[in-house]
Amino acid sequence: MLEILILIALTNHIGKIVEAKGHKSSGYKWGAVGLWFGGEIGGVVLGTLISGGSSDAQCIVYLVALLGAAVGAFIAVTIAKDAEPLPGYPKQPAPVGSEPPQNPT
Repeated sequence: MLEILILIALTNHIGKIVEAKGHKSSGYKWGAVGLWFGGEIGGVVLGTLISGGSSDAQCIVYLVALLGAAVGAFIAVTIAKDAEPLPGYPKQPAPVGSEPPQNPT
């Protein structure tokens, strides 16, 4: 249950990052979920290899799986932060004290 709450927070965070750059967030959010579960599955495989397939080492497998999920989340956030802003983004207000552009007539 805790992982679901973390995934919801992660996708909301990624959505805010890319929407501020003018991108649609749905693809980035689905990518984050995919990277999370891909990292977790990769962690299970790696943890199983590390533990030698012993059923007594389930804790190690789970911890490595969580580490893999964290790596997937880190990659997803990095991709979102590295996304190029679309032209006109981020929309920033004019600096304080600056004059608005004049219309030449």
